[in-house]
Amino acid sequence: MNKSKPASDSALEQSGKNACPEPAANALRAAIENDQFVVAPGVYDALGACLAEQAGFSAVYMSGLAVTASLLARPDLELLGMEEMVRQAGLIASAVRIPVIADADTGYGGLVNVERTTRAFMQAGVAAIHLEDQASPKRCGHLGGVRLIGVDEMCAKYELAVATRGDAPMLIVGRTDAFKAAEGGGLDEAIRRGQRIAKTGVDLTFVDGLTQPDHFKRVRDEVEGRLFASVVEIDAPARTKAAELRELGYSVAIFALSGVLAAAGALADLMSRLAEDGDTDGVFPRMMTYTELNRHVGIEHYHRLWDQKELRITNYELGIRNS
Repeated sequence: MNKSKPASDSALEQSGKNACPEPAANALRAAIENDQFVVAPGVYDALGACLAEQAGFSAVYMSGLAVTASLLARPDLELLGMEEMVRQAGLIASAVRIPVIADADTGYGGLVNVERTTRAFMQAGVAAIHLEDQASPKRCGHLGGVRLIGVDEMCAKYELAVATRGDAPMLIVGRTDAFKAAEGGGLDEAIRRGQRIAKTGVDLTFVDGLTQPDHFKRVRDEVEGRLFASVVEIDAPARTKAAELRELGYSVAIFALSGVLAAAGALADLMSRLAEDGDTDGVFPRMMTYTELNRHVGIEHYHRLWDQKELRITNYELGIRNS
């Protein structure tokens, strides 16, 4: 059963204010610059973000794989475009006050596309984006066999994103997928690219595809600046824990796939039991109740709005009768 706190009136009243990105982006930037370790669970929709906020997390991460799986029931193979990803990020950002970190894939094309993508995510209220050095069409960095763009093109992409961002507070994260590249990949190349990324002006450097603690340590030892990491459960519990990354000196740890894997597992269990038993009694103890769901999405706020409306209508009608 979910134990997070239902939505408060203040949270609901301020929802939508992230349409201007500065408050959330400033909060995330301040946390990182003050060496506060940020843990962001992966979500793919507004409900997941709300539950994360109510559980006490200071940020959430919108995963491209999770959004693709939830919207299309397809793998992370660049099947969604910029507008679809920006729209989803905007819906998530409008539902919470905490910062939203978004997967911006490759920037959806060349340099002119990267410029447009950066601006679009800023306008959507996103606090940070990461861009990657894969050639299009991209694939999930943990699948292996990825193809990379050249190092110079990679650096130009990240430098342009930083320049496009300008003085706005949204953070730019430069990501390399070289660890599992089909040609010339591996940890040495990932570190070499990470070192180049760190010099492009990005706020954080992200070497993706890692799972082993010693790999994360070597990246920390050899790449300067603030680092971003992904904790993933690849068919087993994550080998590297967030606490280890914090001790190593990483700034941000995302649990990119945890939300979608948990939700998919719960739905698969539900569908299997319902098909087999003809009812949901066996899984009901693990379900959120109807009343709990409505509380988490702020039904009390709307009840008060309805009551105020009814009061105004009643007063209006009384005024007419007494006139």
